[in-house]
Amino acid sequence: MNRRSAVIGSLAIVLGSILMLSLAWGLQHAALANPPVLGKTAPRLAIETPAGDQVKVWELQGKPVVVNFWASWCGPCVDEAGVLAEASAAHQQVAFVGADNQDTTAGFQSFEQRHPHPYPAGPIVSGSYQSYGVAGLPATFFIDAQGVVVASFTGPLDTPTLNHYLGLIAS
Repeated sequence: MNRRSAVIGSLAIVLGSILMLSLAWGLQHAALANPPVLGKTAPRLAIETPAGDQVKVWELQGKPVVVNFWASWCGPCVDEAGVLAEASAAHQQVAFVGADNQDTTAGFQSFEQRHPHPYPAGPIVSGSYQSYGVAGLPATFFIDAQGVVVASFTGPLDTPTLNHYLGLIAS
């Protein structure tokens, strides 16, 4: 094989790799930007609190709901924990639910000791994060009083961003 063929072959491999990575990023970005549940009734989801109570999101219809998917091993989830805690205290007309995702019991318990949720939080016991189209953590879904998913946000929430989304569901 001559030098020219080797260069062309290497260039083809590099360009093909760039094309595949761009396609994969685009597909993931589209899923993050527009989960399939937007504008639809929220999928059934229930969590179990440390006290053993089940909180069923579908039974919260009649008031706005914020569902936050998180995990103890997720650094950005730790970053937003305080923002969500403060918002839940300030917006008592909104139900907040923390859905611990892909975690261990020990991981959940450790997180709760370090960053206790002032609202119901626990492992998912019915339904799944997949039914919401969660592609990364943290992921937060904003459900109106009629049970329709109005908006979602993937990544750690800051106060201005969270307040914007709360304004969409809490009137």
